[in-house]
Amino acid sequence: MAHLEEIAAPSRPRPSFASRSVSWLAWLLGLALTVYLVRRIGVAPIGRALGRVGPRFLWILAAYGVATAVGAIPWALLLPARARPSWGAVVTSRFAASGLAALLPFFGLGEAGRLLWMPRPSWSSGTAALVVDRLIYLVAGALFLFAAAGSARSLGSLPPALITGALVVAVAIVAVTGGVALIAARGQLGRAWNRLLATFAPRRIRAPGAWEPSLRAMLIGPRRTLLAGLSIHLASRLLFALEIYAGLRLLGLPSGWRQTAIFSAVPIALSVAGTFIPGQLGLQEGVQALVAAALGIGPAAGLTLVLLQRVRQLVFVPLSGLLIARVTRGDRGSNT
Repeated sequence: MAHLEEIAAPSRPRPSFASRSVSWLAWLLGLALTVYLVRRIGVAPIGRALGRVGPRFLWILAAYGVATAVGAIPWALLLPARARPSWGAVVTSRFAASGLAALLPFFGLGEAGRLLWMPRPSWSSGTAALVVDRLIYLVAGALFLFAAAGSARSLGSLPPALITGALVVAVAIVAVTGGVALIAARGQLGRAWNRLLATFAPRRIRAPGAWEPSLRAMLIGPRRTLLAGLSIHLASRLLFALEIYAGLRLLGLPSGWRQTAIFSAVPIALSVAGTFIPGQLGLQEGVQALVAAALGIGPAAGLTLVLLQRVRQLVFVPLSGLLIARVTRGDRGSNT
């Protein structure tokens, strides 16, 4: 895990030229692929489909907003009561992190911004809770991916290779998160991360591991908190699927539970391969178009569905900037 405390700090050092170059290159590649797909599939049908949505687009915003708010809860449950921000701050920080995640490469990097809603002395507990929260979030995504693969198999439209690939990704997510959790529960995550840095990036700042005792306590503590967090993240995944359902309905496309589950699972399946591309830009458009074509509703439908989500991002990403600007001026949520 990256040293989340330094990532989130308002006084963090400027990124290196190499890191900025990689980020910009990923953005440009994703944007170029999106433009290519739009031109290849056709601007006119996509424009007509988007034009039919109109003010009903608010349904997509509402579904995403509810799902994001619910997904904020597990992090707060993992925090000790003395370090927990107000529930308003917990939800606000989740919206801010979601906006950052759409702009930054690498999974979970935007989550570090949630520490800004905590007093600095509580950042160790906050960092540990973020790590555990992302682990159970990944497990919830893998479980949803298993269910979606079963739905796709029963539907019988998708190529077997796509279903097999989804199952392989789900198994890989469970294996990796389980391995990380096991290392962390033994109190060796900081040491393992430092060893990895020494091998591949010897000049990078090493994780001091100040948050590691809290992390270990969360993982070996009462299981009911972890199970509650997993259940809430599963509920959040189902609510995020409502955004896809709303998009399918607004576009006049087949919106049964199988189709909804399949389209909702694509970003989860791409979470490994697409981690280097901010917001999976271009990659998600291409795969959703491929899935839509396999389902017999045409690649334009899949691409338009993703573009609706991109429009939603244009609403929430600036909001995250405003929220972060506000909290860095000193307006943090009070502790419960």
